[in-house]
Amino acid sequence: MERSGPVARIVLDRPDRLNTLTPLMIRELDAALAQLEADDRIRAVVVTGAGRAFCAGVEVGTEEYNPLNSRVFLKDLNRVFDRLESLPQPSVAVINGSAAAGGLELALACTLRLASTAARVGLPEATLGLVAAVGTTFRLPRLVGLGKAMEMCLLGGMVGAQEARECGLVNWVAEPGRLEERAADVAGRLAAGPPVALGLMKDALLANAGGGKEAAVLLEVLSASVNHYTRDKREGLAAFLDKRPPLFRGE
Repeated sequence: MERSGPVARIVLDRPDRLNTLTPLMIRELDAALAQLEADDRIRAVVVTGAGRAFCAGVEVGTEEYNPLNSRVFLKDLNRVFDRLESLPQPSVAVINGSAAAGGLELALACTLRLASTAARVGLPEATLGLVAAVGTTFRLPRLVGLGKAMEMCLLGGMVGAQEARECGLVNWVAEPGRLEERAADVAGRLAAGPPVALGLMKDALLANAGGGKEAAVLLEVLSASVNHYTRDKREGLAAFLDKRPPLFRGE
């Protein structure tokens, strides 16, 4: 995390692994957010990734999950993303490259989203036999509508920045060479605003858009935990690691 005047910048810094999230990174993100909550000198927060990706989701193949420990992990990850969403400062996800699965869910937890024209975003969990379980079911539909959310979740495809802009998933699109300039402009405008008024409006908007958020989170966590029992889940991850198409059998 870097500070520049009233703007804080959080950078996911595992470019060799497309900034995939590990338990250690999640703890570090949680600690950074705790600092920001208590720092009234910071008026805006930028979240971005190093290298050619924003974040390719949770690291796959390094942890062995079962329905019990996956429940603990997912509840913790949801808690950290909720903390990001409810920061007193507005946040901007600067999507410099691909944002997939948990990476897109991280961007959805930010207040606003700016994407490079080279970025691609999506929720490929279904193609791996997995269930999206970090806020997708309540954050995504309120941005893109139920139909588009169904398409993205069930088909698992990636969409380009312009399509993401047209459906309301991202607020702005910029050419790669101008992305940082545009990010600085947006963060600067937010930082120059009245912090109390912006925080109150942000809280009110989130509260009114939230609906049955707690029930949605519980359903996501339970669904993903139960899904860890399935053979399709094991096949999806094995195929991903073997770089071959999966063969799902509904088991």
